[in-house]
Amino acid sequence: MPSNHPLDVSSDRNYADLESTPRTESLEDTMQRALPLWRERIEPDLRSGKTVLVVAHGNSLRGLVKHVDGVSDEAIVDVSIPNGIPLVYSFDRFPSGDLIPHRTEQSVSAHVSGAFLEERGLLRAALEAEAELVRRVPGHLRQTDQPAVRALAKLELERKLIDLAADPSRLERAVERSREKKAPAVDALYMGLPAERVVTRIPKQSTCQPAAFAASDAIVILRHGRTEHNKLGLFTGWEDASLAKEGIAEAKRAGQLLRAHGFAVDAVYTSWLSRAIETAWLALQELDALWVPIIKSWRLNERMYGALTGLSKKAILGEHGEARFKQWRRGYTTRPPAASSFSPSYPGNDERYVRYLTDVRYSFRESLVRSLASGSLVLARKIPKAESLKDCMDRTIPFFTDEIYPRVVEQRKSVLVSSSENAIRGLLMHLCDIPSERIAEVEIPTGLPLVFDVKRRCLRLLDDGRYPADPAEALARWNFGTASDLLFRPCVSDDEDDECAAELPDPVLRLAEVPSYLEDTPSPSVDDMVVGALMGAEYMGG
Repeated sequence: MPSNHPLDVSSDRNYADLESTPRTESLEDTMQRALPLWRERIEPDLRSGKTVLVVAHGNSLRGLVKHVDGVSDEAIVDVSIPNGIPLVYSFDRFPSGDLIPHRTEQSVSAHVSGAFLEERGLLRAALEAEAELVRRVPGHLRQTDQPAVRALAKLELERKLIDLAADPSRLERAVERSREKKAPAVDALYMGLPAERVVTRIPKQSTCQPAAFAASDAIVILRHGRTEHNKLGLFTGWEDASLAKEGIAEAKRAGQLLRAHGFAVDAVYTSWLSRAIETAWLALQELDALWVPIIKSWRLNERMYGALTGLSKKAILGEHGEARFKQWRRGYTTRPPAASSFSPSYPGNDERYVRYLTDVRYSFRESLVRSLASGSLVLARKIPKAESLKDCMDRTIPFFTDEIYPRVVEQRKSVLVSSSENAIRGLLMHLCDIPSERIAEVEIPTGLPLVFDVKRRCLRLLDDGRYPADPAEALARWNFGTASDLLFRPCVSDDEDDECAAELPDPVLRLAEVPSYLEDTPSPSVDDMVVGALMGAEYMGG
């Protein structure tokens, strides 16, 4: 391929670390670049007894098959890997440590030991049918996580409809907006922004924004998009709730904001919880950066709410009173009631934590309890049964300072941290020097990118063309609690020539021109969301 070819990738940011990019490749070339990954990552995981999923491209996989099965150059020509059909290998491990592919009656051929998981063509047809169903029935795959949550969501929708029906003029206006398909993608009221306060004028751009900031080292902090648990006011904690459709829209919007401001993310850090991972994926998709490495750590998980997990916040408030409720929900050192060893909400009963959480010590008490219950020796690690915010920070901040911060400062990378509210509250307490007696005042909106400028040590918001020019009014757009003065302090800099540090108090990185894809999604009201859900209108576009 010539260097001036429109498909040449040598200048793409994806491949900036390569000394040179190939102009063309044979299958042998493809196999030779895939083999180091096989030897250094995949094969060691297989030797340790792990089940490995490799998702790649046809010729990359053919190269691995050629290596694993020792397929000859002549025979590999006839080997094909269909799209979307799992090819499963099992291995016999010899005393020498060698892995030999195990042949069965289901093996694909005399050359290929692996077996297709489904009859050839059947899975592809099923996938095509599913894709067609998703295309024709919006939201088909976005089911809520549990029957109980679905039921609660339905009751909540019915309650809001009753309130809406009590005011015929409100209902008529919401229905009319729905018919005109003008309902927007982000639920502004949940985020603390009344729809009627949306500002569409574009403020004057500062000489320091956004290029001077975007070029500096930055940490983008993003709370996951909204879940059904969030909508229903349930304590979520380590419960693995997926994004609601509003949350999907929030995550996409976050990616669009980053794209509009020219941010190029070099790495992503997220938790083991689906809602944070999905948010990262959706934001990266908008940045055309799905190739960026995603590092997942349980240390970025939400605070563990113990026995409160899955319970209604309103019910807990009514039963235990406001003082105790605030201590459990927002207290810095107070832990909620602990989950029991055999509770479904205790992560010690979740295989992902039992198998893969290996960087904490063993618990004598928990090992004893489980050994007595099973009648055999069980070694159990000290997985939290309940956490205060301080407990959450004790695992989050060391991971940040040891793994994330050096990447930003020493390697001069920009990173995205996609996590949950309390993990982020602790991180901002650390970065913004918020005193422990005021951290309870901090609220973090879902799906809103917060950009921390490492050089100037300040937190900024990303303009979407709807912020008032006045800094105080701009901050009032979102619900940051009563501590926005602690989050959005004036920037400081060790560089005397840094004029941008002296220009804040504006907490917003202003855009000179708002891209059309941001203008197309004004904020909705709750009425829009209720009517949209009932009428089946698809408001959650990209």
